[in-house]
Amino acid sequence: MKIENLPILSNLHSDFFTTIKQKGKIKEFIKGSYPLTSEDTLKYFYIILEGRLKISQINPQNAKEQTIDILTTGDMFDIIPLLDNKPHDVLTFALDNCKVFEIEIDTIRDLIYTNPEFNKLFLPYIAKNLRHLENLAVELSLFDTSTRLIRLFLKNLDFKNSNKLKLINDLPHEEIASLIGTVRHVVNRHIQQLKKEGILQVERKKLILKNIDALLNKLQLK
Repeated sequence: MKIENLPILSNLHSDFFTTIKQKGKIKEFIKGSYPLTSEDTLKYFYIILEGRLKISQINPQNAKEQTIDILTTGDMFDIIPLLDNKPHDVLTFALDNCKVFEIEIDTIRDLIYTNPEFNKLFLPYIAKNLRHLENLAVELSLFDTSTRLIRLFLKNLDFKNSNKLKLINDLPHEEIASLIGTVRHVVNRHIQQLKKEGILQVERKKLILKNIDALLNKLQLK
């Protein structure tokens, strides 16, 4: 995927791409690596071209991990140091082989001030991320693990192929658990129950939704 072909940037003028290509470069991250540090994101801004990049935090006392987000094609990282110029203490983990576009963070700051077209897409993107963090906090505080798992499945529905899940369909149970603030055996128990009810199928370590209506009914009954 070339940066000019990303749907989120499709309405930008060609001058935008000329500018960032002069100031940036494509980098590749190997699956299973921890590619970016807080020092990197104080200097550079990243746009995901291919693959999935997990953003998480870990409690050093008990090693419990909470996934904050999974970034994929068209997503940007890291908005927080871009805005406040302070380190952001998170871990990045490449779930796939990834390609990203790396650009000096000061170039993005200049574009925010000088390019209204960029602002028209960037400000809604910030709002989308704020809503995501708010929803995550609400779900961890107010819903049980079964409800959180169901909501995670529904949020990741592939509308082009409704029995498939985007981003999470091939993740191990440990990774799914870290998305909803629990542990592997709890997720495994919920998945086994959904399989028993004919709602979910696990095929070659991939999750397939067999009955979306039944999944919605479970959510409405809670």
